[in-house]
Amino acid sequence: MPGHLRVACVQMNPLHNQVERNCEYALNMLKKREHELKGLDLLVLPEMAFTGYHWRDADHIQPVLEPANGRTHKWCKSVAKMLNCVVCCGVPRKIRRKRMNSMIVTSPKGKVVEHVDKVHLYESDKTWAQPGEGFTSVEAVEGLPMSPVGFGICMDINPADFKAPPEKFEFANFHLEHKSKLLVFTSAWCKNHPDDRPEAFAEKSDAELSQETIDAWLSRLRPLHGKEVIFVCANRVGKEELRLLGRDSDLCNQFCGTSCVIALQDQTVVKSLSASEEDVLVADIPIPGG
Repeated sequence: MPGHLRVACVQMNPLHNQVERNCEYALNMLKKREHELKGLDLLVLPEMAFTGYHWRDADHIQPVLEPANGRTHKWCKSVAKMLNCVVCCGVPRKIRRKRMNSMIVTSPKGKVVEHVDKVHLYESDKTWAQPGEGFTSVEAVEGLPMSPVGFGICMDINPADFKAPPEKFEFANFHLEHKSKLLVFTSAWCKNHPDDRPEAFAEKSDAELSQETIDAWLSRLRPLHGKEVIFVCANRVGKEELRLLGRDSDLCNQFCGTSCVIALQDQTVVKSLSASEEDVLVADIPIPGG
């Protein structure tokens, strides 16, 4: 479609430590919507899409840390060629002695063209991961009709360690400076911080949780409001036990879903999913200035 970007976001509930099952599950989700995915430019999956998110330490996560030829990498290469589109997917990976929470960026030809590493680690990452060296914006990604393309992973959008002044907007100001026009965001955005008091884990309605999540993302992207920038986010759903983090607790953390496409020029939510449904969001977006 001339002057348009066609994107899809997979919103799913991966089963913890069941990589093969989750890869097959995501593929089946796509096959069920195959007729809508013709002409797709970009497919985005959540942070650590096939492994689960909570891990108590480096030994715990070791079996699912991926080398460059790991299962998630192979899935992305295969699906990129199948759909003839760019695929972005979250994965925990090992690079020599380093352990990184990363995003794979795969071209329509099935080639990994970028590894994006999470810079601002969340409490759940700090049990096993090391931070990336800096945020990422690239001049162009083969197969995408918008550029430059910026990337981010969940906590990256927040102040570093929640200690930097909120008005510093490290992530948004980086992409403002680098003139990113398309922001690709993979996420496992949680309803609660692991250290929250038990009463904070009370259930909320899908509508309330989705609105809070959208508001949080828009708030953190404020320097980009009024700019011709498209924000594309794939966030996971479901729950994981805090025990997986090594906490002595019966509580579960809920993931907030709400995968979405937002035009930051006027903060319009072009399309979004609910806080709990497993689905594939498909949207056609007019390219600003295109």
